[in-house]
Amino acid sequence: MTATDLTDLLLDALGQRIDDPAAVALAQALGDKPFKNATPGNTVHLGSRKLGIEVGASMQIDNRGFFPPRKDGRRWVTWVSHAFVYPNYRGALPDGFDWSLDDAALSARFRRRVEGGLEEVRYTLPPPREGLRAKATLDEDKNRPRHLLLAVAEEADYATVYPGADPAHSVEDGFFATWCALHGVLREDRLGADALAALRERRITPLALLRDALGGLLWENDVRPEHAAFCHAYAKRLMKPDEASALFDAQAVFGDSNAWRKPGEAMTEDRWDEYDRIAPRYAQRWQQWRDGEIRSIVDHPHGADASV
Repeated sequence: MTATDLTDLLLDALGQRIDDPAAVALAQALGDKPFKNATPGNTVHLGSRKLGIEVGASMQIDNRGFFPPRKDGRRWVTWVSHAFVYPNYRGALPDGFDWSLDDAALSARFRRRVEGGLEEVRYTLPPPREGLRAKATLDEDKNRPRHLLLAVAEEADYATVYPGADPAHSVEDGFFATWCALHGVLREDRLGADALAALRERRITPLALLRDALGGLLWENDVRPEHAAFCHAYAKRLMKPDEASALFDAQAVFGDSNAWRKPGEAMTEDRWDEYDRIAPRYAQRWQQWRDGEIRSIVDHPHGADASV
């Protein structure tokens, strides 16, 4: 089995269940040890730095084609989700990418961004096939790529209502989704005219909007591109300063977030008068974002110019 064959096997296996023949073939090529089923919060890996490749499998991928996470019997359905490729890997690489390229050369060929909590320099490469993504991370000390990520394409998740979860824990998420819907943050085709009219006339509640009309998802592809970085930072507590985030605003307005309340403690209800209490805070945060008073620590604003 040659290194080039590993690349072909990897691309075939990404996005497949670990018991799919493509995933089984990849596992065998990596050393005959099969992928294990993942559990919530746990990713399983095969491969090694010696081979120059580490392949991960997960039961949760933030991609609508893989949502919601599901069980097959008592085990979580697990997917080959991503791989990190290192400079000692000898297989085929994406077109235009080479381990010898420095920052200037990489920037000339690919989109360059500063991303992540460590604010690393990363380059977005053309996807190796539909449904996948590719990114390279710069080793700034060596001025050469540190590793390459090949993975199933994912969205940033701002709010997710999981089947079987306590609806009360998503009330504040419903408030934020409603504000997005009423202020032009959602993509134009994301919400039907009837649902939008019902929302404006307050014939449905904010949580009903998120849970039913939006299918429980407020993710990156639900909002206009110019609002994505703001929504991500605000919803996921990735804002600088930290207190300019959804959790802290819920605590300031309601005393706490429902997800953090103790059993038996009164929760914020899914009512329009409660929405009216926090909606001005959302508008304030958006204006602060536009004015440069707050920013994301993982995804810098790109000159947002839409008005809401």
